[in-house]
Amino acid sequence: MDNPRILQFRQAFRNLALQPLLTPENIEKFRVDYDRDTPRRLTQALEDCDNQNNKLIFAGHRGCGKSTLLWEFSRNISDRYFSVFFSVADLIESSDINHITILFAIAVQIMEKAKNLGVEIEASKLKSFYDWFKEHTKVEESTVAGGVKAEVNLFSIIKFNLQNDASTREALKTKFLRNPRELIDTINLIASEIEATVNQKIVVFIDDIDKLDLSQIDEIFHKNIKLLTQPRLNIIYSIPIATIRDGILKKHIEDETGNRIFIMPVLKLYGKGESHKSQPKPVSEVMEKLLYILEKRIDVDLFEPEALEMVALFSGGIIRELIRIAQECCRLMLTRLREILETQESWVDMRVDRAIVQEALDILRNDMAITLSKGDREILKQTYENYRPDDPKQQEFLDLLHNIYAIEYRNTDSWYDLHPLMTVQLRQEGTIE
Repeated sequence: MDNPRILQFRQAFRNLALQPLLTPENIEKFRVDYDRDTPRRLTQALEDCDNQNNKLIFAGHRGCGKSTLLWEFSRNISDRYFSVFFSVADLIESSDINHITILFAIAVQIMEKAKNLGVEIEASKLKSFYDWFKEHTKVEESTVAGGVKAEVNLFSIIKFNLQNDASTREALKTKFLRNPRELIDTINLIASEIEATVNQKIVVFIDDIDKLDLSQIDEIFHKNIKLLTQPRLNIIYSIPIATIRDGILKKHIEDETGNRIFIMPVLKLYGKGESHKSQPKPVSEVMEKLLYILEKRIDVDLFEPEALEMVALFSGGIIRELIRIAQECCRLMLTRLREILETQESWVDMRVDRAIVQEALDILRNDMAITLSKGDREILKQTYENYRPDDPKQQEFLDLLHNIYAIEYRNTDSWYDLHPLMTVQLRQEGTIE
C-alpha cells in the first residue's frame, strides 16, 4: 500500500491536469473567478446580435483560461439561450479541421443537443434531418434501423466516424467544398426548427481552434470566413492571440463578422518593465490570485511557501503555465518519494522546496530551448529589450507568441515580454543582460 504522502502528491498531480475545467464538479472544486469583465461584455454582445451580426471571435493566449470561461459562460446562459459548447479538436482529427468540417460539426452538435434535451421537432422534419445525416456520413441503415425512435445512437456513430474515419472526413470535405450552400441551408433549417420549438436563440461555442497551426487558422478565417458567418445562429469561435497580430487578417475577420474581436487578457504579474529589474515586485493582487488557483488544486502543505511563490512568479501570469510548473514539481516529488521508500529514509512531511521547483523549471526550460533557432533568439532579444519585436507580423514572432515563448500583455497599449523561462535561458546564454 502506498504511503500517505505519495497519495497526497498523486492526488495533487491529478488535480493539476493540463485540461480546461469543463464539468460542474471541476468548476465547483477548482474554478477561481479572476475575470468578471469578459462575461459581462459577452452577455452584452449576445444581446446586441442580429441575423447579420451574430458571429463573435474570442482570442487569447493558449492556456489563459478561455475554454473554462466560455464553458462556464455557456452553462450560465442556458436558461435564456439554447447553448451548445464543443471542442472541434475533440470531434475532428486536427489535420482535417477546415471550414467544412467545422460547419458539419455545428449541425451535428445542435441536433444532438436537441435530441438529448428531448426537443419535440415535427416527426416528418425530424426524420428528414436524420436521413440527411445518414446520407452524408454513410451511416448504415441497419445500424439505426427501426424509425425515428431507434435513432438514439446516430449522432454517437457520426461523431465516432468524424473522429476515427479519415474517409468520412474526406468525403464530407469533397462533397461540400463543391456545394457548401447545401450544408449551410441544412444548418439554417435545423436552427430555425429548434429555435421555434424551444423559443430560444441558439448560441454555439466552438472551442480549441487555437490548438491548430497558424497556417491552418489562416486558411479557415482568411479564405473561408464568409461561409462561417452564413449560418443564421449565434456562434462564438475561440482563436489564439497570434491570429489577430496579423493586421490584415484581423481587419478581415472584423469586417466579415461586423464585430470587434474579444480579447481575454493574460494576468499581468508585473507592470511594464518591472520584471527586468534585479529585484522585481509583482502586483500583489495578481500574485494572490495565482496562489489561490494553486491552493484550490493542491494541499498547500505539500509546498513550502517560498516554493509556491516561485511557481507563481515563473508562470508569466498564464494559468496553464502555473499548473504545468506545479505539476512537474509533483512529478519530481513522486519520483523522490519512491526512491526514499526504497532506502527506508524518513519521508514524513516532505514538501516541495525551492530546489525541487528549480529542477522542474530547468526541465521545462530545456524542453522549450531546444526548439529555438538563431532567428528566434534574435526576435526574443528584440522583444525583451523593446517590449515588442521589430515586426509583430513576422511569422516567426507569431509562432513564438502562439507557443507562449513571448507573451502579450494589455493596458491602454499592448506590450510584450518573454516567458520567464525564456528570460532565464537568454540570460544564461549571454543574449540579454
